[in-house]
Amino acid sequence: MHSMKRKVLVLAPHNDDETLGCGATIAKHVHNGDEVFVVSLTSIDDEHPVMAPNKPIIRAETYKAMKILGVKEKNIIFKDLPNVLVPDIPVHTVNKVVFDVIQHVAPDIMYIPFMYDLHKDHRDIVYAAQVAARSTTEVGRNIREIYMYETLSETHWNIDIVEGGFLPNAYNDVSGGFLDKKLRAIKAYKSQLKFFPEARSVEAIKALAIFRGSIVGMTEAEAFMVVRKLM
Repeated sequence: MHSMKRKVLVLAPHNDDETLGCGATIAKHVHNGDEVFVVSLTSIDDEHPVMAPNKPIIRAETYKAMKILGVKEKNIIFKDLPNVLVPDIPVHTVNKVVFDVIQHVAPDIMYIPFMYDLHKDHRDIVYAAQVAARSTTEVGRNIREIYMYETLSETHWNIDIVEGGFLPNAYNDVSGGFLDKKLRAIKAYKSQLKFFPEARSVEAIKALAIFRGSIVGMTEAEAFMVVRKLM
């Protein structure tokens, strides 16, 4: 347990990104006594022009998944940027939504998607987070640590020889039951889960954790790219 409880904020462009990217780390933070906030930034409303609405279903799944990971219901935040259409929204609007969340939570640690994920929603959320987290602002300078997580089904589908691939330089040991909680949580997302060999499958998620762990002598790990670590 940490001697001081830390506030942790996980930005998820879509419901399930937080579990895919750092679900076991979320469970470990909770176990260590930290207060974890998870924000799902997009939704598919009834008036969505290109996708079938699913807000009640996916939000119910989110509550189930976060309960498994140990996140308090009051710390689950939903926003309504339009799923897959975030790049079509004015930049200042997206920036304000993300800034308001960060200002409200005032985190010590923040987890964000990988900046070169294939999904443009992810990229715009990362940009907005970086704008809000600038150390020249009162809100930003209090964020001591920022990490980018990898999201199976998005992170490894960009053209990495052009933009840069996900090259982790921080590994979190999630053995001891934390990976198991992640796998149980991802199963709560019944509407989003796929069958192996799809990337968004239980088998693929477990395989990635074992692979990441094997790189650094751990049995199971989640990997991150460090954006900021103030010491």
